Amino acid sequence: MIGEDRSATAGLDREYRLTGEQISRYRRNGHAYLEKVCSAEEVKAYRQAVTEIYPAFTADSYPPDEREFYGVERAFPTVMNMWERSSKVRTFTFARRFAQIAADLMGVDRLRLYHDSAIFLEPGGGAIPWHQDSPYMLQMDPDMTMTMWMPLVDLPEELGSMRFMSGSHELPADKHTNLLLQAYRKGQAEVHYGAMPAGDATFHSGLTLHYAAANRTSIVREVATIIYVADNLQIVEPDTEARAYHLRRIFPGMKPGDTAVSPWTPLVFDRFAESGSRTERKG
Repeated sequence: MIGEDRSATAGLDREYRLTGEQISRYRRNGHAYLEKVCSAEEVKAYRQAVTEIYPAFTADSYPPDEREFYGVERAFPTVMNMWERSSKVRTFTFARRFAQIAADLMGVDRLRLYHDSAIFLEPGGGAIPWHQDSPYMLQMDPDMTMTMWMPLVDLPEELGSMRFMSGSHELPADKHTNLLLQAYRKGQAEVHYGAMPAGDATFHSGLTLHYAAANRTSIVREVATIIYVADNLQIVEPDTEARAYHLRRIFPGMKPGDTAVSPWTPLVFDRFAESGSRTERKG
């Protein structure tokens, strides 16, 4: 399952064209909402693949010394690296369309997968508190990460998308976000995009403060996420047990100072390689 098969993603290779305004707004705010990143038919197909494997992964599925590292401080259940377990989910996770959007928003030419995950919040599930994603990942230098957050079912207004603190991606990564949030609420906009159809997606920097409301509806909030990292980053010495776990899990045998490349962080977008291929075809 680890080897890369570009032909497997052919159905999701279609380009999603971003406007200059969308790109500049993302870089200013640290988050973006994009409509119809997946069609209804695509969502239906890949939702089925995710829901087929999700129920098998409970806390008991993981070694006891790893269970605490799944989810943000165990605030919600999540399944990481689904692509290792399902070829169809792998097709979704490796989609060029998603990676191209992330690369264009970030302004990079080469992008790697960090991990995917399924986050299913049952009715009655609590809020996911304000946080940045970067502090829960292995630290890399420079800090250039992005999360795609896509619902697999329609989310009503009272559940909807996450809330973002615009401009907060200018802050340093810090697990203790209360003080950061208090500081940034002084003059900074809190944005909520409201109801969110399946297949729409938000993209946000790993440094952007964000929050997801408690689930007070009767439906399960089914969300697939993909986290990307820019290519050619350097691994930084882990400063928490969670980051040390990510080093062992995603970069086995590697050490601080190494380039953050492993079979578990495959290249999912390479603008130079693609432009070269187009030139060869034209010639």
